[in-house]
Amino acid sequence: MVYAPRAVRSRSLVPSFVALVIVALAGACGSPSGEIPGSTHSPISSVHDASINEVADADAGAGSDLAVDAGSFDAAPAAASPRLVELGYKIDKVYKEPRLRWRQVQTLNWQAVADDMPALPSEPVVPAKDCPAGMILVEGGLLLDKNGKDDTDGVLDAQDTTCERWRVPKRICDRFSEPRWQSIVATLPRKPMRFCADRYEYPNRRGEYPLVVTTFSESEKYCAKEGKRLCTESEWTLSCEGEEGRPYPYGYSRDATACPLDRPRIEPPEDTFIPRTNGHTARGIDTMWQGERAGAFSRCHSPYGLSDMTGNVDEWTRSTRKWGYKMILKGGHWSYVRGRCRPQTRGHGPLYVNVETGFRCCRDVPTP
Repeated sequence: MVYAPRAVRSRSLVPSFVALVIVALAGACGSPSGEIPGSTHSPISSVHDASINEVADADAGAGSDLAVDAGSFDAAPAAASPRLVELGYKIDKVYKEPRLRWRQVQTLNWQAVADDMPALPSEPVVPAKDCPAGMILVEGGLLLDKNGKDDTDGVLDAQDTTCERWRVPKRICDRFSEPRWQSIVATLPRKPMRFCADRYEYPNRRGEYPLVVTTFSESEKYCAKEGKRLCTESEWTLSCEGEEGRPYPYGYSRDATACPLDRPRIEPPEDTFIPRTNGHTARGIDTMWQGERAGAFSRCHSPYGLSDMTGNVDEWTRSTRKWGYKMILKGGHWSYVRGRCRPQTRGHGPLYVNVETGFRCCRDVPTP
């Protein structure tokens, strides 16, 4: 039996009258654990191939808040089938919920269905160079602390000193001083790095929703099947901030129009993830979900061209420290949390899952 602890509660910054509306909506969607008969919440199909072509309701999760200009890009062709199916993963059931349909993947993990949504505009081509298709070469010098180490928060603390406007809680900064930060960057040592990183959050296909409700070890296994691995926190940080050391992948000011950030936090029904294997899980996820499809925000790119590194879903990475948990989360998710390249969450253990836990994969540069 797989046990997943309750999601850690966080305090929302939504005004009280909005919070009451959210609670009311959540109560309407929630219900006791177990399968519920009827067309709204029953599984559409238990055969993974048959569920792919089910037609969603017209209002079931159409793309929202897309900060892209459809006229400035060529339309990207729709994929023939979800990438998880192409990779041979089992889709246990597909649940039709009020907002979206949800695939139950390998019994424990979940992905919103985007098959019938309009294709996103294509993005500029980023040459793969020495990396496999779908991955981007990240090559450069990672900023280290003044003692030449990457396993401390020294660089993060230095960056914090250049914030010009803090929010509460701390580590949410609306604006950093670029000149002050660059003067500090000029004094810091660097570590050369060269590796390949997935362009998008797993399953690494533009226009698909990320796979979520994954533990650290489950995420490792998905990467390993493709000959990849979870990124280390240092790899992830360089991929996000670039050699310039940007606080945000897109620049120096927090911008909810660049990446999906600062959306109200909706708490899950009490036992959404205990277990995380039935229709009650699908209903809870659908109630909380505020993520977007991979690549939906045209400006949510790092200097190397990786998408959605801040906001959307929190990504599992492997800690570079010799103490504490080996699993940490980077990037933050869609609510009022980190949403920066440097900060991280180190307090969640190996059994932790939540609606916003996802990942992307890295690998060493293949030898010729």
